[in-house]
Amino acid sequence: MMGIIHKRHLFLSGAAAILLYNQCMSEQWSRLKLFIQKTFIKLNITMDDLISCLATSVTVSSTPNDTAAPHPRFALYKPKYAVPPQEERRNRFLEAQKKKRYDYVLHARKLAEGSWSVHSEEEEKTEEEMEWVGEPRKFSRSYRNQLMLSEWLVEVPSDLSEEWLLVLCPEGKRNLVIASRGHTRAFTKSGYHINTFPSELPGGNRKQRKHAVDYTLLDCVFNEKEKTFFILDIMCWRSNPVFDSETTFRFWWLHTKISEIPEVQQCSKLNPYKFVPLPSYSCDHEVIQNTLWSNLPFSCKLDGLLFYHKRTLYTAGLTPLVGWLKPYMLPEMLQIPVPETLTSDKPPTYVCMEQQLPKAFKKHRDKKDIEQQEKVEETISIQTEEMVT
Repeated sequence: MMGIIHKRHLFLSGAAAILLYNQCMSEQWSRLKLFIQKTFIKLNITMDDLISCLATSVTVSSTPNDTAAPHPRFALYKPKYAVPPQEERRNRFLEAQKKKRYDYVLHARKLAEGSWSVHSEEEEKTEEEMEWVGEPRKFSRSYRNQLMLSEWLVEVPSDLSEEWLLVLCPEGKRNLVIASRGHTRAFTKSGYHINTFPSELPGGNRKQRKHAVDYTLLDCVFNEKEKTFFILDIMCWRSNPVFDSETTFRFWWLHTKISEIPEVQQCSKLNPYKFVPLPSYSCDHEVIQNTLWSNLPFSCKLDGLLFYHKRTLYTAGLTPLVGWLKPYMLPEMLQIPVPETLTSDKPPTYVCMEQQLPKAFKKHRDKKDIEQQEKVEETISIQTEEMVT
């Protein structure tokens, strides 16, 4: 009996100690918050400023050149793993495309019929849980990770003017649009269903009885103010998938098919949102400059520039075969002047990184030279061993 009372006494004493500790920690935290608030007032900064600063300084993404993180030239911290040069990864993606086989017809039908849920048990790992493997990823078994996403254009391709196409991207939210079974649905790139409405797209409204079995899949940017879905790319039209077609064909197919149904570009009762295909341009320096200094193909604000490799297929997830730049980055990356009207979102602290951090850039160049030399020595060593054997 005395043992039980003793244990209970010890338990109560421990609980009291924990409560006292929590109270002390709470008081210390209150003092710390008060100190931080006073410091912010003295320095004339807000919590939003601090969060913005941290957001643009630190990235925890394991995906190379992810556009959700700052451009690598702005990042203050190096990734924790080695990433092959962007040019090398582009070549690997192009080679992997040739070997890859996938049933795109079945995949498109599954998406159109809604056979896969957002919370599918067979859903793949997120980008944060996966390391880069050097080839296009498989389509997930849900509406999540279905869009082809760009990387920051870190290394300018040597064949930019010959093998790449430019698309000007307006401000808005990236959406996967699926028209099937008499209604049209919009999903975020994370796979969340955000809207259902009728449209004049094939399979998009209930009055299309003649084409009730048709379905359409589009990659769009939705601008709420303009009530417009700006179409970046096409994956399927009238139940005909074009995932495995090259960029040049997909862009031509998109404009051809949209022109056959002019009603989709006008607002109406059966089409409350406009669907407008975005034009593509040659990546010749002069063409890019003339395009930016001319009237934009849309009335809303320019968000950035997408660079598509002409031979890339439509693959899910991030790919080095689609590059992304903000307008104010062009003078540094491509030596192309940009009108001041297109650089309104330029950070006030922006400085050319090579000018700001010359030692860091010199170190980076020296490191690449060493890596190249090591590759040459390794090749010579392998060839020597083969000759000896």
